[in-house]
Amino acid sequence: MSARTDLHFAARRGVALLLALATMVIGAICALALWHTRAAAERTLILDAASLRATDAADSLLLSSLTLIDTGGWRNLTPPAGAHRVIDLGSGADRRRADVARIGWGTLLARGDVSLHTGVRHLPARSEHRVLIPLVAPMAMPVAALTGTRAWFVDPGAVVALAPPLPIESNCRAGRSPVAVLQDSAAGALDSTLVTPLDPDTVSAPVAGVFRLTRDRITRPMVITGMVESVTGLHVGADLLVTGVLLVRGSVIPSGGRLDVTGAVVAGDAGGTRSSLGAGDRVRYDACAIRRAVARATRPGAMRTWTTLRLF
Repeated sequence: MSARTDLHFAARRGVALLLALATMVIGAICALALWHTRAAAERTLILDAASLRATDAADSLLLSSLTLIDTGGWRNLTPPAGAHRVIDLGSGADRRRADVARIGWGTLLARGDVSLHTGVRHLPARSEHRVLIPLVAPMAMPVAALTGTRAWFVDPGAVVALAPPLPIESNCRAGRSPVAVLQDSAAGALDSTLVTPLDPDTVSAPVAGVFRLTRDRITRPMVITGMVESVTGLHVGADLLVTGVLLVRGSVIPSGGRLDVTGAVVAGDAGGTRSSLGAGDRVRYDACAIRRAVARATRPGAMRTWTTLRLF
């Protein structure tokens, strides 16, 4: 009887021990799960806060890039793939970059790029904001040395030439094959906010920029680099040397002067007349001279695309 009692109490102690051990294991598992849950929640909060900091920093960097565009600094970018780093701080997992780039001939890219330490090992917070801004040109790229709504009259003593397709020139042409003379109705319009009125009778030295002539007759020699517009016709009564684009709403009429253009001449031939080149006049198509001239009258348009990337 005593032996049975001892075995009974031993069995009960074994069950109690197993229950206690099971309770301890379950408690440890619960504690560990609770710790993991809490750690995961804290980790999520840390990463979320870091992501917000990175996003805010990328926005600030992007604004720095847009400031360069607003102040006209983009004009110093060499097309069609020039880039400028506005801000460059840090490296690796802790860096800040702000860039402005010219994509092709007609688009600007502003970018803010940031990577921040989060406090979580091997997990930096990254954010990149981009804005694409189209460049609004006053006219399509001329593909002819002489363009008119009516066929040009070219005197046998005049010269109409195309620049040889050297690498730089070919790049400016962007795959287009120019011609000497083209009949086309396209003219273009200059933004009045970018145009400087110019009285031909007051010019005594070479000038560069975007100009609108206040008179339709050249009576004294002029040397101009950029874009020149006449809202009526243009009577060339004195030597006119243009490097860029000569844009005439009416017709170009030889009147005793010599016209020498490196770039292109575009005539609207308003009034039903047609443009002419006189003996001794010279027009040489140069795509790079045209690009540089048109760039002076080009302005940024409305933002088209906003892209945000967040990666851990």
